[in-house]
Amino acid sequence: MKNINRNQRAAFYFVVAGVGLVTAWYFNTIAIMKAQDYFGSWFGSEVDLVLALDLLITAFAAVPFMFIESRRIGMKNIAWYALSSFITAIAFVFPFWLGMRELHLSKLEREANGVKRSSKRIHDVPVGTPSPKGSIETFEFEGRRIDVWVPKFLDELTPLVIAHDGGNFLMDKDKTWNGQNWGIPEAIDSGRVVAVNGRLPIFVGVHRIDDSLRMNELIPEDILKAHPELLNQVDPIHRPTDIDYKGNEYQDLLALRLVPEIARRYSLKVSPERTAQLGASLGGIATLYGVMRHPKVFGTALALSTSWPLGGQELIDILVKGLGKPGSVRIYSDCGTIELDASYFQWHFKFVEAMDKAGWSRDVNYRAELWPGTGHNETWWGHRVEHPINWWLNS
Repeated sequence: MKNINRNQRAAFYFVVAGVGLVTAWYFNTIAIMKAQDYFGSWFGSEVDLVLALDLLITAFAAVPFMFIESRRIGMKNIAWYALSSFITAIAFVFPFWLGMRELHLSKLEREANGVKRSSKRIHDVPVGTPSPKGSIETFEFEGRRIDVWVPKFLDELTPLVIAHDGGNFLMDKDKTWNGQNWGIPEAIDSGRVVAVNGRLPIFVGVHRIDDSLRMNELIPEDILKAHPELLNQVDPIHRPTDIDYKGNEYQDLLALRLVPEIARRYSLKVSPERTAQLGASLGGIATLYGVMRHPKVFGTALALSTSWPLGGQELIDILVKGLGKPGSVRIYSDCGTIELDASYFQWHFKFVEAMDKAGWSRDVNYRAELWPGTGHNETWWGHRVEHPINWWLNS
């Protein structure tokens, strides 16, 4: 659903709430000034009973719904809404709450899609945090900003990681939309990322030209075109109403043009064994799809908090089958248990079952991890990023 539609619905509900507030206060004021009998008016005749019970039953349904729905989607101050109905009117409180709900759902959609606002421009270029083991460089490629963490020591066999959602990957925290990043330089400087042969990877963060196109670029295009029903499993909060598929175009950009450009700039001899994609949430699905689409370029998929609810069991089965012969590529997928990941980890177990059933060797050519007590954002992913990286580099 597009955010503008939610804003329009919110505006409609606020108008209705305003009408409810004005009429309630106006007629209440008149009734009080005339000392009219509320109880007698409500229950004076059968017609009065119909109207009174109609309002009361509606209120008894609306108020619990407000509490239940607010708790489900994380809205706060719900008690205020309920208490205010006693001094205003349910005709004001309920539509006002509906309007606030639309604004809250719009915020959740933006957070789930990894964007703070839509933008048609390249992100501002920050200064990379100095690191004793490497440095961050930035350049523009086909209209996109590309951030690169370059190790101090590199040669033609240096591994390469291409990461999605560059706007929150290597950028300084004060430059990201949510004040978070993956903490890659910090993980390396602290010794958490270790390469047995001494070769630390080059990390590449790929930005978008337009942040509103995140879902368009990261969804597995061929799969969803062949199985559009998969989107029916997505919560209506996050389900798009119109998709301009760009997943194949985006993956081809990474594999066929960006990787060769990185190889040229840093004199790498790329091979799938030393080239990985990395992403989280919907970026995790894109990572698996990228390896499935270009296994001769990307030999490893490192997917964190993989967004399996995008298609549930059917998506899992299609992707596992599409990955080809067990061991032809290497797969890492993990999940936390709180925040958005609380609705993901049941599918994580289904993915493990599907991989085992298909003949993949756990901890050899694929690895699956569950991280209890961790959630769904860059800070959580940064706290455990060394685990997929070290497994890929050293096993």
